[in-house]
Amino acid sequence: MSVGAVILVETSLAGNLGAAMRVAANFGVHRLELVRPAVQPDEAEVKQWACGADQRIDCRVWRHFGEATAHYHTLAASASGRGRTNLPVVTPREAAPMLAERGLPEAALVFGNETSGLSRDHLDRCDLVIRVPTEPAFPVLNLAQAVAVLVSTIHMGATTADSTAPEPASQEDVEGLMSHLRQSLLTVGYLDPNSPQRILRKLRRLFGRAGITDNEVKILRGVCRQMEWAAGTKPGRYGEPEDGEA
Repeated sequence: MSVGAVILVETSLAGNLGAAMRVAANFGVHRLELVRPAVQPDEAEVKQWACGADQRIDCRVWRHFGEATAHYHTLAASASGRGRTNLPVVTPREAAPMLAERGLPEAALVFGNETSGLSRDHLDRCDLVIRVPTEPAFPVLNLAQAVAVLVSTIHMGATTADSTAPEPASQEDVEGLMSHLRQSLLTVGYLDPNSPQRILRKLRRLFGRAGITDNEVKILRGVCRQMEWAAGTKPGRYGEPEDGEA
């Protein structure tokens, strides 16, 4: 059993895209989400490297990262652990049971550009970072190699047993919560208007580690509305949110 998708951000080389498609198909990943790729999945060189995997993979191209990730419940970024002290960094072997517990079909692995990797903003929107434990003197993997290591390790190491853990909320819903928190915490003066991301980034990491659920998102958005009511900017209401309330 493997993750629901591989997300590639600004991939620039046809060989990497085609090879990533091939290894994804090898290990049961059937969807690639491509964010602003410099090469397209239907190009001849990409198909040559894919070796027929292009017939097995559903590739979708997106302009924005948020569009590509919206409906996945867990995002796991592939990146170096250096300088990631605010992110939960795990090895591929450690990540496998964590992703299985949260639901592999609703999880996606995220990989950055061959040269620049993932931006700080993209990393902030992921729930954990996976770092391949390479030789310290030569730690940088080729993009397609990184995809191969992660999808193969997770495919072989994740249990297929049913999880009793509640399903995490979708990335779209979590990002909606983060936007609401930003507005509410600015309203009550908790965030520094000149640097609101300093606290919001830590809250996003907390939600990512916890695997925040749909109901918990609704409760926290209710807290946001109550803060706005207390500040005199919005109508308030006591109690838990009703089913379906955003």
